[in-house]
Amino acid sequence: MGKMSLVCLGLTLCLVACTAEGTSPDKKGKGARGDKNQILAVEGYLAQKSAAAETYEVAGTLLPMDQVELKAETSGRLVSLSVKDGAPVEKGTLIAKIDDAELRAQEKQTIAQLEYAKQNEQRVRTLTEKEGATVAELETAVAALRSAEASLEQIKAQLAKTEVRAPFAGTLGFLNVSKGAWMTSGTSIATLSSVNRLKVEFALPQRYATSVGKGRTVTVWDEEQNLRVDGKIESLEPNLSDANRSRMIRAVIDNTKGKLLSGGFVKVNVTFEAPKEMPMPIPSEAVTLDDAGAYVFVAKGGKAVQTRVKTGLRTPISVGVTSGLNESDTVIVSGMMSMKNGASVKIKELRNPMHYEVTP
Repeated sequence: MGKMSLVCLGLTLCLVACTAEGTSPDKKGKGARGDKNQILAVEGYLAQKSAAAETYEVAGTLLPMDQVELKAETSGRLVSLSVKDGAPVEKGTLIAKIDDAELRAQEKQTIAQLEYAKQNEQRVRTLTEKEGATVAELETAVAALRSAEASLEQIKAQLAKTEVRAPFAGTLGFLNVSKGAWMTSGTSIATLSSVNRLKVEFALPQRYATSVGKGRTVTVWDEEQNLRVDGKIESLEPNLSDANRSRMIRAVIDNTKGKLLSGGFVKVNVTFEAPKEMPMPIPSEAVTLDDAGAYVFVAKGGKAVQTRVKTGLRTPISVGVTSGLNESDTVIVSGMMSMKNGASVKIKELRNPMHYEVTP
């Protein structure tokens, strides 16, 4: 019985060993085939050209077309105010008048001196022609005439400073003085603003700084009134701001009806025309760089196909592809660490394209 037990035990061990040796290679082979046929579940993005145009919205400020603070140019008592608070005035309208009695008296005296200088110059000239006076006497008479003329011009200039007139057509603000007040040079009388047309100032970031020019139409939106009007760009700052690398733009809008107020906040919409060669914006994580340049992986027939591309404008989230892709190509945008040319892939989800728009 002991011998039979030993024989049975030996046969059993041999059978187990043979079974293990026979099955081990099959298990290894099966595992190897499973790794080779592994399918990567990835996200995709359908390549498509940019929209025909892009609109950029920016905050803007309304300013009067022209604005000036009217001030007295000379000292004296204010004898008249010809306007009222907030009055519309035409160019050249008399706003305020400072007492000019003393200057008027000086003007009369100077006119009399001028008349005498003219008569004396004429008399000496006649005598000189008849050799009754010397050339030196004639020169003295001419100099006296010129001096009298200059004195009269000076008086008239001083008289003009006693009148404050509107330099352009516009609307006055509140008057800061009253009739009878003593004025000194520089005393503020009122602010005059031209508001039939308004300027709109806004800043464009460096990305768009060279994409607009004079004459480009913009849309100005007063959100409080839900009022939209068109304006045209009139001027551009030649330099970018050091603070935020933006360029100041000034547009002009019509405000004949007076619905918009200068100093107000508005939103400005600027539409940029599409370039002739439209890029295909794709998520930036889909693009890989090596010594040969940029490439992406495109899903075709369940396989990842390495595709060389040329790129244009880049943003933090997107890259504009200018060549190498066809519209509707499915670009792989996830699993890039494990991705290889020819790898088996399955698109589990397509990303929304609206957030990757890129316009050069």
